[in-house]
Amino acid sequence: MSLSEKLAHYLIKNKGIEDQDQQEILAFGAEVLFGILSGVFITLGVGYVLGLHILIFYMLFASLMIRKTAGGAHSAHPTNCLIITVAAFNILALFARETFAYVQDFLGYFLVIVFLIGFAAVYINAPVESLQKPLHPRQRKILRKLAILSVLLISVTQFIAYYFSFYSLVNYAVSLVLLWQYLMLTVLGHKMILCLDNFFNSIYKGGETCEKN
Repeated sequence: MSLSEKLAHYLIKNKGIEDQDQQEILAFGAEVLFGILSGVFITLGVGYVLGLHILIFYMLFASLMIRKTAGGAHSAHPTNCLIITVAAFNILALFARETFAYVQDFLGYFLVIVFLIGFAAVYINAPVESLQKPLHPRQRKILRKLAILSVLLISVTQFIAYYFSFYSLVNYAVSLVLLWQYLMLTVLGHKMILCLDNFFNSIYKGGETCEKN
């Protein structure tokens, strides 16, 4: 039994929850919570080893704001999700650190481009629903507004930081991970995750590759 299952079982037992639907909701919530926390700590841990943890901390914060309001492509397996998350954030942070010297003079233009891409992606696609957790029309409206607000809030913060020359490398790294999150709102992003899922599954079980789907 996993830690999330143990926590859900403990809460169900001590709260005396007998309704099956409530038990399933609680179990799902515990699984999501542990998934998020484990992903954050492992991603930061790998980043610490690589000297990227400060960048990744800010990247995770901005990414979660978009992810939790706009949604995005989901991996079919928690292990795959963890691997993709750890790899994506650390690769993007490393890329930001190594290429910042070449783009710092054009950072303002880059921020504007990222904002326009993000606003368009969120306005057109958000919220992206999970097949396992469809949204009611009212929930969709609320999340869409929150997603647009998140894009605006993050972008305003970035522009203020740029104007005062604060955390320029962090600003660049956050922009890169935002592009990743916006990509996850699109059909191309979903296809990428599907291919990665099938690639990992082929390693685990000798399963199909993305070309066969």
